[in-house]
Amino acid sequence: MNSYDIKKFAASLGLKCTGIAPADLKGPAEEADICPLAAGEGQDRYAPERLLPGCRSVIVILFPYYVSEDTAANLAMYCRCPDYHLVIRTYLHRIESFLQELCPESRQYSIIDTSPLADRWLAYKAGLGFFGDNHCFINVTYGSYCFIGSILTTLRLEPDLPLEKECLHCGACKTACPGHCFTSASGYDYRFCKSFLTQKKGSLTPPEITVLQKTPLIFGCDECQQVCPHNANIADTPLPEFRQDRLSLLHRSDIADMSNRQFQTAYSRRAFAWRGKKLLLRNLDYISKTASETFED
Repeated sequence: MNSYDIKKFAASLGLKCTGIAPADLKGPAEEADICPLAAGEGQDRYAPERLLPGCRSVIVILFPYYVSEDTAANLAMYCRCPDYHLVIRTYLHRIESFLQELCPESRQYSIIDTSPLADRWLAYKAGLGFFGDNHCFINVTYGSYCFIGSILTTLRLEPDLPLEKECLHCGACKTACPGHCFTSASGYDYRFCKSFLTQKKGSLTPPEITVLQKTPLIFGCDECQQVCPHNANIADTPLPEFRQDRLSLLHRSDIADMSNRQFQTAYSRRAFAWRGKKLLLRNLDYISKTASETFED
């Protein structure tokens, strides 16, 4: 088994951005903390062998999700399609089966963005792109609108090399950010990222509410991606699962009278559903209040 065979099979599924990262992930990301919102902490972010003992390589795959559309939206691009976790898991299982059939003695372990590992660092080590000043991972074909899925394997595969390319450092993301996340001494303060705030449970402080109200989105935030020059003229996703059954707008009347069980039945296959109905209603109320005040002025 070699990496060419794996990439060829992935490409046959429509996955054209596949790379191989080494199992040893130590590097500057540990100090730079490129992925501050990764589920793991410390060494857990860079130690695949803790998830799969005997791990020798990591197969990393990008799943582009951008769809050019002119419709009004109050949901971020990533959650307008069916829940990407479900879609990605199906693809990864097909690749796992392919590996198992050809190499029965091998062992695999699939991960998405809920694992302890820093997935963007994995993608960088696999040669699939580079980091923007907004901490997004950027692919030259699909920009930053990509999900990342990986397969840890006991197979020893030749790793790809990181790209010798970097962000333009134009400052567009810094200017556009509703929460001014990129002005801190550390370079990024996620606590005032609108995407983070739309998912933060409980009461929000007045400054947090102000950030929430700066754009129409009630879940997620695409501002820094929309202004990024690396996202200009990018290709739409080739994956049919992300082009179908899309939901761009969620109205208060759609969910207000639903029980929690009804909400989960209706939206469980959406990436925003895990936070629940109550949080979405809170966000809708804050943003509709802003729209109302603007209209009255």
